[in-house]
This record gives sequence, structure tokens and C-alpha cells, in this order.
Amino acid sequence: MAEPDDSFDVGAVLTETLEFLTLRPGVDGGTWVGRAPGWFGDYLFGGFVIAQAIVAATRDAPEGRRLHSLHAYFLRPVLVAHEILYGVRPVREGRTFTTRRLEASQDGKAVLDMSCSFTADTDGGYVYDLPARSEVPPPSEVELEPGPGPWIAGHLGPTPAGADGTRESTHRMWFRVPAQLPDDEHLHAALLGFATDWTGIGGRPLHLEGDTQGMVSLDHAAWFHRQARADSWLFYDVQSLVNAGGRGLLRGTMRDTEGRVTVSVAQEMRLTPVDAT
Repeated sequence: MAEPDDSFDVGAVLTETLEFLTLRPGVDGGTWVGRAPGWFGDYLFGGFVIAQAIVAATRDAPEGRRLHSLHAYFLRPVLVAHEILYGVRPVREGRTFTTRRLEASQDGKAVLDMSCSFTADTDGGYVYDLPARSEVPPPSEVELEPGPGPWIAGHLGPTPAGADGTRESTHRMWFRVPAQLPDDEHLHAALLGFATDWTGIGGRPLHLEGDTQGMVSLDHAAWFHRQARADSWLFYDVQSLVNAGGRGLLRGTMRDTEGRVTVSVAQEMRLTPVDAT
């Protein structure tokens, strides 16, 4: 395995990321306050807002229930220099499922609207995973790169383009954080929520060749099928399903090293030509 370049201190970035995933209680009940690491630049990446929102929601979830799905709308850009207020509202307290509604705001304006559901796993009787579409080399045979963010990753690139220029997969990669983390399933869920938008989906071009489009996340959904660890290798396979009406829809699947589907992702993007004024 090729070791990542030491010029980017991914370990320090991970340490800072974990620090900023620790929210402080707000003035009102059911509210939490978050800040952003400085390595983002001027604007906070949407995946990190999702990660902090997951942390806030899990503070209000019953013990023994884990996050299994989230649906979020990105409403406004988030400034790194300003604090973010997360307000959590109970929606449902069921025998099997717990639902929470969350709004993140900054300077009095909503920046994220998210619903999430928690459950305790039960025996459904039948376990199934759609087989992977193609064989991929294991992470031990992939050249690694640090970042961006708290990850080391081995990028396999897209599948070959067809006659019309489209690709079955727009991006494929192995990724994990570079250090062992505590056995806190909510922390791992938050980091994987971060990764659903950071690795592969939000930061990669669609199937079109060249830098022809700018992209802004509009809405985002993720399903957590199995407990997965952010410090274990996961394979992220991303597909571009459709570009129409100035929007594009992407679908992603995370699998563990045994090929089991751990997380499924869908995201709609606003597409803007780079040379548009």
C-alpha cells in the first residue's frame, strides 16, 4: 500500500474535526451550538453541517436507538466565522422508531432543514445485499492520498466512458479516517454523514468531461443500513443518474471490505456552467 503524502496533516485535521463535533448546549432547551474548523476556508462544507446536525439529534434520541436515515435540505451558505445554532424538535416516539426534526440557523436565518429517524435493529429474517457491479482492488493495493478533510482515500476514478460519454460510475474510492476512534456509534454515524457529502458526492464532477459545471448541494438523503465504523475501510461508488433542468441527481453506495452495503446516499445538485455570469 502506498502511504499518503505527509505534506497534508490529515491527523491534525481529524483531531480538529472531532473537537468541533462536540457541541455545547444552547440557551434554550433542545438547542445546541456548533463552530467550524478553520481549514474549510470562508464557507462551511454541507457535509460537516450534516455531521453536527447528527450529533445534535442524537443528543435527544433514546438510548439504544441508532440513526438509520436522514433527509436534509441545504438552504443557505454557511459562514465558517459564525456560530451555528441547531434546534431539535421531537416528532415521534414510537415503539420501534424515533423521529426528530432539526433546523440549523446562522445569524437568525435557516441554513439546513433535516429530519432523521432512529431505531433499534430487529431480526427481519431475510438479509440481502445487491452484488457489487464490478470487481475492485482491495485498499491494500490502492495508492492513498490524504484529505481533503479528515480522511485518507484511495481513488479509483470513474469507470470507462461509453459511446455517449456517460459512465456507469462517476467516482469510486476507498476511504477511512487515519486513526482508531472510540466505540461511539453516534460519532461514527456523524463522520459517515460528513463523508456522504464530502467524499465522492459533493466534491466530484458529474459524468460530463472537463470543468464544465459548478455544483451546489440542494438536498441530501442517507440510509444507514448497518453499523459501520469511520476508522474502517469503506468503498464508495457514486453514479450520476440524471442532469436536467439545471439540476443533477447522484446516487452513492458505501460497502465494507466484505462487500456488504452499509450506507446508501442520494443527492440533488444545482448545476451552473462555470462561465455563466
